[in-house]
Amino acid sequence: MRVAIIGAGPAGLAAAHAASNVGAAIKIYAPFRKTPQRGPIMLHRPIPGINTEQPYGYVRQIVLGGSILDYRLRTYGDVNIAINGDILEPGFHTWPVRAAYGKMWDLYSKCIIDRMLYPGDIDSICKENDLVVNTAPIRDLCLEPRRHVFRSFPVALVFKYSYPDQPPNTVIYNAREDIDWVRSSRIFEDEVTEYQIESTKPREGYFSLVEPDLVIHKPLSTTCDCHPRMLRTGRFGKWHNETWIDHAYYETLTTLVSMDRQAEWDRVK
Repeated sequence: MRVAIIGAGPAGLAAAHAASNVGAAIKIYAPFRKTPQRGPIMLHRPIPGINTEQPYGYVRQIVLGGSILDYRLRTYGDVNIAINGDILEPGFHTWPVRAAYGKMWDLYSKCIIDRMLYPGDIDSICKENDLVVNTAPIRDLCLEPRRHVFRSFPVALVFKYSYPDQPPNTVIYNAREDIDWVRSSRIFEDEVTEYQIESTKPREGYFSLVEPDLVIHKPLSTTCDCHPRMLRTGRFGKWHNETWIDHAYYETLTTLVSMDRQAEWDRVK
């Protein structure tokens, strides 16, 4: 079985690991460089063969001044927007992404073809392979960007925690209107506070303004239906915020196992 993977970030290499586990021949299309990992990026599930030890630690979650619905409304202006993880739970066990990414890079960087793909390249890649898995931003591969909608939400990041005397290994979600930040994370060696972009501008009622260290755009949803033969996974490949790196591994593995057993399914009457 031949599998082409677009993207060499953690999600792309997790997909490559899944393909390798079923004996597929792998090609990875991406610039030959590691994707920077900034902030408290975590795995909520282990990747078999990569995370072989006990969880790195336990992270406690707290919603400050409201409920999950209040937080969603406060952050996104919409109670229906999904977020990573279930913050109704008191906490979760986790593994660090950087270490997992380093292991997968050592295993699969030799499979990288140092090349950027463009929308017009995808059909030929699909014809040459049994499965194409995309983890790169799907917006860059869209054939009709003027017709399709890509919803995202800008977030300003400051690389320090902001809740006073915040305990280690905690994520605090803020639903209060009188505090300018929306999430403060202190997880292992990483500290990050997230702000709405509006709170980096003059606005009455907030404590202070901040100068962001980085501004990111969290993908929310898309109407793009280009390249139906391509499996889209990972946060940017699927263009959905509530998609994790480990999803790329398990979704790719499930797809490949299903393809391998298709003849068995076809015999079922």
